[in-house]
Amino acid sequence: MDRKGKTTIALISTAHAVLDSYSSFLFQLLPVMTVRLGLKPSQAGWLTPMLMISSSLMQPVYGMISDRYLKRSMAVFGPLVAAVFLSLLGTATSLPMLMAFVVIGGIGVGAFHPQGAALVSRAASANSVGGISKHQGMVMSVFSSTGTVGYAVGPVIIAAVVSQFGLEKSWYAVSWGVAMWVLMYLYCPPLERIERKADAPNLRDKLRAVWKPLTLLYFAIVLRSAVAVSVQTFLPFALQSSGLTDNERSWVLAGFILFGGIGGFFGGALADRLGARRVTIVAMLLATPLLIAAFSTHGMPSHLLLMAGGTLLNMPIPISVVMAQRLVPGGASTVSALVMGFAWGAGALMAPLTGLLSTRIGFFPALLTVSFLPLISAALLWRYPKDEIVARARVREAMAMGD
Repeated sequence: MDRKGKTTIALISTAHAVLDSYSSFLFQLLPVMTVRLGLKPSQAGWLTPMLMISSSLMQPVYGMISDRYLKRSMAVFGPLVAAVFLSLLGTATSLPMLMAFVVIGGIGVGAFHPQGAALVSRAASANSVGGISKHQGMVMSVFSSTGTVGYAVGPVIIAAVVSQFGLEKSWYAVSWGVAMWVLMYLYCPPLERIERKADAPNLRDKLRAVWKPLTLLYFAIVLRSAVAVSVQTFLPFALQSSGLTDNERSWVLAGFILFGGIGGFFGGALADRLGARRVTIVAMLLATPLLIAAFSTHGMPSHLLLMAGGTLLNMPIPISVVMAQRLVPGGASTVSALVMGFAWGAGALMAPLTGLLSTRIGFFPALLTVSFLPLISAALLWRYPKDEIVARARVREAMAMGD
């Protein structure tokens, strides 16, 4: 990898961290906004899916636009849109106003991700043989993990701003997003077109050829994401009912997300050595007992078990992107959006079900119940092609593409 590629990866990964810090503001502010606007838990539970629909579920659309027109605008302006509108959440005076800020901010978040992932993937494989980098998993882990780190510190940042200046001044947090937009505008490279042979299959044919393993991968990610989103949405409510303060809740939530980012970072390196499918299955099998134990206890033991469970639950995030990109070379933005956004957004739609369940049995029992879902993810991936088979197919496709 040359210096230009490393610089691109560093720039895009930093932008990912800044961008995702805004996307987690909602989780910290949700209990406060629920009280301020007089919302029911079921109403509050729909705000997270709205954020996920605009930021994640729509990512295949953003990805197809990116793959077709190959502009850098989505990666450049995404952080600016997200920073402006998600920083305004605390100023909302009605539920429709809050929804508007969530949706528009989510569009900024979602527009960045497919193109950002494609830029990083392209930079990693620019000088590799046949367009295949042996460090692809590690590079994608860096990109994914920086986003998760930003996602983790977001609740702490907005909690500090609100504590210092008040809820109505949450827009003070816009500053670093604007600064990141300036850097991206000046230095973000274009996503250059890859020329393919005339007889090479188009993207639709490639997707059709791998629909079975891609479907297994997709639903495995949906179930894993449902758990992660449910925890991020309703853990603050559960901790509030346990008597924790706003700042204490923000640190517990940040810890869960941060350790998930650490898991994602090491997950990519492990996948490069041991195989993506193998690492993902083991992580899902171990995540369930740790999360069940976390929601069955209280205090510091519960928090430590939650960190460990979050580490394994989020370990497959970058691995899943690499698995999809290896299945469908030449469509990096589209398949990255499918597994990184569309699947995550679909999983988020299960959050209201967790909220409904929590009104019947309580927050902690509801979270304990959804903690069994990673076991189903592991069962789906058991039928996914072994890593060696996918690798051989990836080489054949790369040769056909001529990249």
